[in-house]
Amino acid sequence: MEQEFKFLRISRLIFKILAWIAAVFFLIVSLIVLFGAAGADTPRAASIIFLLGGGFYFLFLFCISEVIGMLLTLSDRTSKLLNLLESKSTATPPITP
Repeated sequence: MEQEFKFLRISRLIFKILAWIAAVFFLIVSLIVLFGAAGADTPRAASIIFLLGGGFYFLFLFCISEVIGMLLTLSDRTSKLLNLLESKSTATPPITP
């Protein structure tokens, strides 16, 4: 089962990594804008906007990875159930009246 959806398993990992990169990147940018680049023409509220944007990107990308994981789990459990039902149907002979 592990080899069946290789691309989806890799893409789930990629989306998780991208989510954490976005969170760290936007946190750093927010801190830079807040303490370093906030002058008269740059309002300090821009750092809060960057922070909220980073939180949104983090949640969006992490949710995509979790949906992919949920679908992979559903597929694995469905195939295990199918195999179990097939083995039970061949193990017991049909009852004839």
